[in-house]
Parts: sequence; C-alpha cells; structure tokens
Amino acid sequence: MTETAARTEGTGTRDGEIRFDTSGSTGAARRWFRLPHQMEREVELIGAALAGPVDRVVTYAPPQHLFGALFGEWLPRMARIPVHQAWADPYAPLPVSPGERVLAVCIPMAWDLLRRGWPGLERASSVVALHSSAAPPPTAHALLGRAAPLLRAHEILGSTETGGLAHRQLLPEGQNAGPWQAFPDVSFVREAGTPPGVAEELVVRGPRLARPENGTRPPDRWATGDLVEFTGPRAFQLVGRSGSLIKVNGIKVHLARVDERLKALLPGAECVALPLDGDSLAGEGYAVYWAGRGEDTVGMADVRAALGDFPSPSRLVELAEIPKTPTGKPDHKALLAEPASPSARR
Repeated sequence: MTETAARTEGTGTRDGEIRFDTSGSTGAARRWFRLPHQMEREVELIGAALAGPVDRVVTYAPPQHLFGALFGEWLPRMARIPVHQAWADPYAPLPVSPGERVLAVCIPMAWDLLRRGWPGLERASSVVALHSSAAPPPTAHALLGRAAPLLRAHEILGSTETGGLAHRQLLPEGQNAGPWQAFPDVSFVREAGTPPGVAEELVVRGPRLARPENGTRPPDRWATGDLVEFTGPRAFQLVGRSGSLIKVNGIKVHLARVDERLKALLPGAECVALPLDGDSLAGEGYAVYWAGRGEDTVGMADVRAALGDFPSPSRLVELAEIPKTPTGKPDHKALLAEPASPSARR
C-alpha cells in the first residue's frame, strides 16, 4: 500500500469539533465530540511519555476510532512524518527504512499481523508499540519475548468518552505487569475513607473528556465502569468491570444483553454467557454455554443465528446440563473449565 497523508476523520461541528461514534454492539451508537486542542494535547502527552522520537508510524487502528485518529493521523501530521495505514491493507509489506524509529499503533488483532511483518521491522533502529481498545492477546506477549530489546510496548487504558487515562508497560509472557499509572492531567473521584485493597469504581476528571451529543459541554466527571484497587495516589490495579461490559476487538458487548437475547430467541435452552481473557486474536472474548430443556433441541447454528448482530463468541459449548452452585445459580468456575469441541471454536 502506498503512504497516505494523515487526515482527520469524522464530522466537524461547532468550534471545529471532531465526531466519534462509540461502537455499541446493540442499539444505536452514541456520538461524542472532541476539540482539536484536546486531540493535540493527548498526542503530545502520550507521545512524550511513551513513544519518544518517531520517524514513521505504522497503524493498525482505523481512524474512525479515537485511538486510530490520534496516532494514525494527528501524530503524523503534527510531527510531519510518514504514516502507513496498515489497517487498510493488512498483508502489504511494511515500508520501513533502515535505522528508522517506528511507532506501531495496535489493537488486538494487529499483533498477529505485526508478527508476520516482523522481518520488515527488523531493519528499524527501534519499534515502540502502543496498544489499546482491549486486553492484549498472547501473541503480543510472545512477540515481545522474541523481539526485545528492539521492540517495546505500552498499554493505554481509556475510551472514546475519556481519552487515555493511564498506561503501563506491556511485558513478555511470564512477567507480571505493574500497576496502571495515570496520565498527569487525569484525576480521580474517590469515596473518602475507602480502605486499601478494596475495589472501587474508577471515576475520573480531566480536560480531555469528550462532549456527549446531548450535552452542551463535557461532563465534570466520568464513571468508567472499571473496578480498580488503588496502589498509590495515582496508580491502580484493574480488577474487573462493575457490570457485564467487555470489549471484543474494541466492540462493546454487554453480556447481560447476550443472555437476554438468547433467553428470548432460544426458550428451549438454558444459556449462560461468560467473559474470557486471552483470546489469541481479539484480546477479550466471551463464551456461550447452553443445555437443552426437555425434548427441545438447540444446536450451535441456532446460537450463532440468535447472536447474529453481536461480535461472535470465542467459544460455544453444549452441555447435558448447566452446572449449578449450592444456591442454584450457574457455576461459573465449573463452566469455564468445560472444554469446547474444535467445531465450536470461532
């Protein structure tokens, strides 16, 4: 693919605002608006803290998403450097010149492509990868183990609504990741007197919060839906989500809605959707377990058809019955231990 000029996607509105749509998997997408100075500030902040000097950008993140726009368009334009839009032609050779300092902009499925294209990156003097939108897949950790020290990587925690909130180094397999470190302009809203080691919802303030389409200005604070344990004034461990929300390749999936859909369309089966970590391509994922009721027969094709407008589950497992806890609830630990047949994998 030939080099493309960095440009801003989205619809400009008042004061030059840039529009981004959240990727809801069910229901209408929501629109969020950012000002140019917010985009510039984020590029400068994250670029200085994590990327350092860069001669070329290789981006696997499409520019209609905030992460792709920031580092696949705004950074190359501000730094006046070439950008290779690898998301548009993923298998094209990477145009890296000897000695260049390369920034790779990664979403989960990019890591397998980065592994395939690594011979073209070995001529660079350094490669820094920024990863966002969902948990990194095992391929990311494996490549870091093989390609260090030429390759180093950082995870960015954030969203369309908030921009980047925190970062941590992405490490090879077997090495424990440290706590998330907040970016300097992010502050936290916390309950007074919360004891150490107790999980609390991550609520943030900052100058880079986006304006919702139904608001006249950005909110004063934003509840992210993430559960964290603070390890310091500006550091925390991510311990889960406050609800059933996960992201599959950057697409939001409410597992409660998956359960509702299956219950409505497949009354002849008992179905349970559970989150999975470490899918080799998509980062986060989810599994669907089901068991027929009485004489009713429900097959894999029925489950897939019922979830036609959701991101596909990573695993589909049919059981004779759904295991239960002593209180009669589905036993999540027992379900996650159930193997999927090869035909049930995505």
